[in-house]
Amino acid sequence: MPRLSDRVLVTGAAGFLGSNLVRVLRESGADVHGLAREEADLRDPAPIRRVVESVRPELVFHLAAGAGHPSDAAARSAFLADTVLGTANLLEALRPLESVRLVHAGSSLEYGPRSTPMRESDAIAPTTFRGAAKAAATLLVLQSGVPATVVRPFSVYGPSEQPHRLVPTAIRAARHGEPIRLTGPGIARDFVYVDDVVDALLRAAAVPDAIGQIVNAGTGTQTTNEELVARLESVLGRELDVRPGEHEAHPWDTESWVADTAKAERLLGWTARYDLDAGLARMLDPVEAGA
Repeated sequence: MPRLSDRVLVTGAAGFLGSNLVRVLRESGADVHGLAREEADLRDPAPIRRVVESVRPELVFHLAAGAGHPSDAAARSAFLADTVLGTANLLEALRPLESVRLVHAGSSLEYGPRSTPMRESDAIAPTTFRGAAKAAATLLVLQSGVPATVVRPFSVYGPSEQPHRLVPTAIRAARHGEPIRLTGPGIARDFVYVDDVVDALLRAAAVPDAIGQIVNAGTGTQTTNEELVARLESVLGRELDVRPGEHEAHPWDTESWVADTAKAERLLGWTARYDLDAGLARMLDPVEAGA
């Protein structure tokens, strides 16, 4: 956990992961400056340089990146500007600081599909545009000379998650008695609760030996989409209207996507505290969860 005296800058502070991180930092009493695009667009080096010169952060969490999976030329160009150019501009702004520590949020998409648990030592082989852009940003961070750690979250879920994603969609459908339309059976992810990822980010900022390292943030357990909905049924204690095969699979969907967590345990002393049942229960109110 950062010291209460630390000046902390968080990019992407208004996003899903960023808003949860900022909440925990502020609850701890840290001096937090949350940076959203409305204040300083990372694609423009001048305003981010002014923010860094004003705040003079001792610790930076870089969570800002393009949204979603861009599907056309204009969207891909904007995604590159947000994710790669934005990272480059932030790094240039941080270089003059005499004492700063950076924690960069990468992505498990940087690995590309694997039939075995993904290890930080694996060569990157992204098969999506988003994964390639995030991998480029990670490489910029690691070669920059700024003391940095890269944390690669897997499939993060929890409060404030984007409403179109699987977990909030399934919960919303369950609450309103609507059908839950799933892809065909077998598509799997390593679902990790957002509070656990926040904990991994904070630990990465506090461990000196983590500088220059990449660390996975996942549970080490993968769950198929249909298994996730079955777990939701178990937490709710009632059957849901589940319709497998009615949702089209994405090109990046795969039957194996899971973190090797040994390095996080060894380097950061970190393991996920919440299994899927506990994480789902935390997203429901006590009555819904059968408490």
